[in-house]
Amino acid sequence: MGANRWVVAVVAAALTAGCTSGGDADPAAERAAAATSAVEDFLEAWSADRLNQAARRTNAPDRARDLIEQTSDALQITRTSYAIDTEPTCERPRCTQPVTLTHRLAGIGTWTYDTTVKVREKGGGFTVQWTLKTLHPRLQSGRRLSRVRELPPRAPILDRDGRRLTRNLPVARIGVVPREVEPRTYAELERLLEIDVANLRASVESAEPDWFVPVINLRRSDYGPVRGELLRAPGISVDMDRWSLPPSPSWGRSLLGNVAPATAETLEGAGPMAVATDVVGATGLQRAYQKRLAGKPGGSVVLVDDETGEKLRTLFRAKPARGKPLRTTLSYEVQDTAELAVRQSPKLTALVAVEASTGDVLASAVGPDIQSFNTAFEGRYPPGSTFKAVSVSALLDAGAVRLNEPARCPSTTTVEGKSFKNYSDFEPLSGDATFADAFAASCNTAMVSRGGQLGDQALHDMAARMGVGADWDLGVPGFSGDVPVNQSAVDQAASMIGQGRVLMSPLAMAMVAAAIDSGTPHTPRLVESGRSGAGAEAAEPEALPGRVESSMRELMRRVVTQGTADELNLPGEPVHAKTGTAEYDSDDPSKTHAWMIGFRGDLAFAVLVDKGASGSTAAAPVARSFLESVGSL
Repeated sequence: MGANRWVVAVVAAALTAGCTSGGDADPAAERAAAATSAVEDFLEAWSADRLNQAARRTNAPDRARDLIEQTSDALQITRTSYAIDTEPTCERPRCTQPVTLTHRLAGIGTWTYDTTVKVREKGGGFTVQWTLKTLHPRLQSGRRLSRVRELPPRAPILDRDGRRLTRNLPVARIGVVPREVEPRTYAELERLLEIDVANLRASVESAEPDWFVPVINLRRSDYGPVRGELLRAPGISVDMDRWSLPPSPSWGRSLLGNVAPATAETLEGAGPMAVATDVVGATGLQRAYQKRLAGKPGGSVVLVDDETGEKLRTLFRAKPARGKPLRTTLSYEVQDTAELAVRQSPKLTALVAVEASTGDVLASAVGPDIQSFNTAFEGRYPPGSTFKAVSVSALLDAGAVRLNEPARCPSTTTVEGKSFKNYSDFEPLSGDATFADAFAASCNTAMVSRGGQLGDQALHDMAARMGVGADWDLGVPGFSGDVPVNQSAVDQAASMIGQGRVLMSPLAMAMVAAAIDSGTPHTPRLVESGRSGAGAEAAEPEALPGRVESSMRELMRRVVTQGTADELNLPGEPVHAKTGTAEYDSDDPSKTHAWMIGFRGDLAFAVLVDKGASGSTAAAPVARSFLESVGSL
């Protein structure tokens, strides 16, 4: 047992010598008490991991210490305790003490059994007579104890209708054995798997000769075509396993997450029954709900023939318990459509879709490549002109604007010495343009000039009414947005167009669109029950004022029919939308992110294209691809 193991000893009340009616001590009782005390001293040292001390209390110190250590390592015993609750049987000079031993087996459970410890009186004291049966009553020469661990199948993550989003599929764990590796091994790995072998070389050089050094994990469909050539390379070792996987490597990766061999970090949160050799949830929902999905491992202790390795008898078995499926609010069809849509973009793209009337998250896709970071939920971006959905709502709520009032839209405007301009491709409006026209065309200067009609708190308060900045309990990290109270006229002007200190995630902007669509903001929901499955749901914000909801619906429809989101003017149920182009480098205004938010029926959405040129050119095609395939709810 290693020095890091700890012990708990449960000992019955000490057996004390009785007294005769004449008051004289009973020699037999005294010997029994002394025998029990000797056994206790031995077991106390053993259970405290003081093996040298325990061994010295036996007649065979080396054999006792070696067997305890070997068995502890073989069974992965992390804690040993004992109990004595009966008197020994004695026949001079020997006594036999019944004891109960309990071992905590890492990743399996607790094994408790009865055995006996024999002691012999010599020189006025008792010494433990070590035998194999001291360790276990069925142990004898030529036999040893071994452990077998059983892992239950990992439970799936489900969509809202119970459809599996993950399945346990075959995986090839490809690695190399350092002592067998030759220079051509690296060349073959680089050619067949298209990997950079520089780091692998370093790992191999620092590994023990017989270690398995991992290289890559492949689905069976990817492993099959290279299997033959790969196995001909010297030093290649392949272990087949079954891992919980989504339909494809990138499908839902940033949200569903992935499983992988445990690291110190992921093992820490995997529960007390997980061990270093396990495959555990590494990211996303797989990590957040590791204990639920993985279930409880089990295993057994078996008596094995030393020479043949044959299992002779099962001495203990802890039955594994299956994990519980995790039902989410996601829709397989909507998620699949979102995945296809983000692949249309050459740049990092996030798409979120929610059910506006409930706040249920229907899809969250990040692409076009495999992405572990959940940009859709956690990204912190200036929202640009999509935030006008909030700032105009604040103007409407304050009675500071009418849709048909005249609106000037100069190419630039200045607020306390700070110049604000329209985006580079902006087409000037006619002289009789209304505020609704300016909104549809995404005129920044018309919006900036109205910032002074609102108090410093107004944008913050309206955003909060739409759920921005709220505490979300999604089961995974999420950023609900940040709209600080404005501190100056320039701060207010920048915030009006989603710049300055305003930051939002795609999910937060999708929830803004959903609030306008349904008229009542909702808290986003991803998992059908919380981690504990109990507790009251968070209080929902109050409904938006009717004039705000109806006016914003009209404005966002005009963006599609007459404005910057005309690419979304699709047949069928009408689409309402707002484009956004957000500058993220004050020294280089050409550096932008592209946005699109909107809704159709009960489906609200947000699209972000990282470093996209504009909402109308970069985000609109992604949104169109999504809407054409998914339709409406």
